[in-house]
Amino acid sequence: MKIIRAFFDGQEIKPIEPIKTKKKTEILVIFPNDIEKNIETFTHEEARALLRGSGKGEKLIEKLLRSRAEDIKIEKR
Repeated sequence: MKIIRAFFDGQEIKPIEPIKTKKKTEILVIFPNDIEKNIETFTHEEARALLRGSGKGEKLIEKLLRSRAEDIKIEKR
């Protein structure tokens, strides 16, 4: 799948960058959310709260502690 940026003026889709194919191709057009209307900003605390619990069952703390212990061993050499 190739991705290019384009501009839609309400009637036509106009590529902003060159398209590297000359054959007839089916395309998929995706309109991103209207950035000005959908901007949500979070404080650091809110962002952490949203992520809390997202890695349950993956034993992330144990992996982090094991990785840090290995780093300390390497640093002592």
